[in-house]
Amino acid sequence: MLKALRYLKPFWLSVVAIICLVFGQVQCELALPDYMSNIMTYGIQYGGITSSTPQALRSSTFEHMELFMSEEDISTLESSYTLIHQGDTEYLSEYPEVANEDIYVVNDSKADLSGLTEKPFLIVSMLGEQDMLDQMGIASEDQLYAALQAQPQMIEQIQSKAEEKISGYTDANLESAEIMLLKSEYSALGMDTEAIQSKYLWTEGGWMLLITLIGSLCAAAAAYLSSRTATGACRNMRADVFKKVESFSSEEFSHFSTASLITRTTNDIQQVQQVLTMMLRIVLFAPFMGFTALFKVMRYPSMVGLLGWVLLIIFALLIITFTVTLPKFKVIQKMVDRLNLVTREQLDGMLVIRAFNNQKTEEKRFDDVNTDITKVNIFVNRAMATIMPAMQFLMSGISILIIWFGAKQIDLGAMQIGEMMAFLQYSMQVLISFMVIAMIFIMIPRSSVSAQRIFQVLETEPTIKDPKNPVTLPKENETITFDNVSFKYPNAEANVLEDISFQANPGETVAFIGSTGSGKSTLINLLPRFFDVTGGEIKFGDTDIRNVTMKDLRSKIGYVPQKGVLFSGTIESNLKYADENASEETIENALEVSQAKEFVTQMPEGIHEPIAEGGTNVSGGQKQRLSIARALTKNAQVYIFDDTFSALDYKTDAMLREALSKMVDKTHATVFIVAQRISSIMHADKIIVLDQGRIAGMGTHEELMKSCKVYQEIAYSQLSREELGQA
Repeated sequence: MLKALRYLKPFWLSVVAIICLVFGQVQCELALPDYMSNIMTYGIQYGGITSSTPQALRSSTFEHMELFMSEEDISTLESSYTLIHQGDTEYLSEYPEVANEDIYVVNDSKADLSGLTEKPFLIVSMLGEQDMLDQMGIASEDQLYAALQAQPQMIEQIQSKAEEKISGYTDANLESAEIMLLKSEYSALGMDTEAIQSKYLWTEGGWMLLITLIGSLCAAAAAYLSSRTATGACRNMRADVFKKVESFSSEEFSHFSTASLITRTTNDIQQVQQVLTMMLRIVLFAPFMGFTALFKVMRYPSMVGLLGWVLLIIFALLIITFTVTLPKFKVIQKMVDRLNLVTREQLDGMLVIRAFNNQKTEEKRFDDVNTDITKVNIFVNRAMATIMPAMQFLMSGISILIIWFGAKQIDLGAMQIGEMMAFLQYSMQVLISFMVIAMIFIMIPRSSVSAQRIFQVLETEPTIKDPKNPVTLPKENETITFDNVSFKYPNAEANVLEDISFQANPGETVAFIGSTGSGKSTLINLLPRFFDVTGGEIKFGDTDIRNVTMKDLRSKIGYVPQKGVLFSGTIESNLKYADENASEETIENALEVSQAKEFVTQMPEGIHEPIAEGGTNVSGGQKQRLSIARALTKNAQVYIFDDTFSALDYKTDAMLREALSKMVDKTHATVFIVAQRISSIMHADKIIVLDQGRIAGMGTHEELMKSCKVYQEIAYSQLSREELGQA
């Protein structure tokens, strides 16, 4: 799978953008629990009061606090606050309840004076409670402070008792208590505490909405770019696979079946594309989210152990599942190949299946393959399906544990409600990240198998290659020489062709004939280098064809295979497949020589008549004649007809050979014909008779009838003595 990542290189700018967008999305999502915690704690519990430093105090409260402070602290306190007299009307609207009392307002609203004011303010607040006054036997708060001023030793006693009482409180408890008492102080000042709370909630809520919007935009942009990048990368991969397959010789095709190559180009690359999309989008998101949320969780050490155990269970579950299922993915892809192979064979051979009434046999054959792949898929899917319910169960369980354990921490004063809610959300984000990673790991093993199969094709080196320092063939047609040519198929023990030597001059027609399996088609396929000779050499003029590029060599050859092949499109597009710049005159001449003009002109749209896939809407003879016309459209220097005339009737065969002979005389092209019928090659300039891979005879028809026994046997088996001119 790592090899597939190199296809992302042309899209590096998009990848960088995706990383930035995903990182931005993660930061936005991780910011929300803190805002939610603040809203719960400060917005709802504390009424919008965020600082334990008093922003304003009544002069009576301020003076009472000074009784429980050192001289140094009193000096610091007085320098930090400004005294506003009751006659200063500027502050009356803000503090309407203290029109008859002076107030103290903090100089810097952002200053942290909680360490200075916390305990004195709590002591003063506690002394103002009626229960405390009753315990001390004092009727009112004024009497209490009058007594304290008269008996300073009482201050130390009260301060000692107060500190003893609050010593069991945590810092969080003290901060909470001070803020709640500050709310009462602000109410006494006449401040609109509801407005303070509403302002805080609207502000924090607005920030949450803005962060959510930014996170959503980042997510949408990352999803768009990741899909586009993965699609582009796999488009290039698909193009490379197709280009590589085009360079394969028959030897490479023997290693990969056609069905397998189709599967690798479609299904396997689709698997890789899905994972690349998820890797760019989710695989980046999950680690960013998981590990960043994990750092957030570390702020609550008393509860982080709960999450640790759950993560260990998740890891164990993933390892067990993938150990069981990973080998099955390789089996599945091979079964997909097998399914495609069977389906392709049955579709291609449907007429034969029906002709022999073997529908039931083929149905069983397909059902066996289909059942095998279904069983393996069911096993893998069931194994993978256990992951999500298990993860959901663990998430629900950890949620209950966090709430139960967090409630105890809140009761002990070690945690605020908002903090517990934030920890719960961060924990869920950690677990969700690992769920996402689990989903990725479900797909990665299968895509890894697919990637391996793709790169098996891409890394296969063709046995037939262009030379490193190619030479250029001459523009003019020259003599083609087969010099002691031998050929053996890969991994075969014996040669198919042995010591084949002959020459074909420009303007000559050279024909090959022999029994089935004598090597005729193999010999003729050596010229365009569909195979390379294993012995001897083939020369175009004085140049070994292995020393020129295949493009240069094949540009001089017009080739017609045994089985006519047409592509979906029109008659014109099929003819121009040989030369896209072919003129109307060239096309018309090709149709005339190939004897295809007659039926083409009778078609409703002429040369613009649509051709179905594989040429299924024309007959076998018409398909073969159009294949011949395509080769002739090329105006090549060399033509190869590999048993091309067998699908033609004798009359059409004769007319075509006569027209072809005139064309050859005019263009001085070299023509190679492989034939089964003596009548198709009787007038060739040179006939080569093959027998078991060797030349059994060579010469004209008349010469061979006198000297070659193999040729005579073939001739007498097909034609009478009168037809052979021996009456």
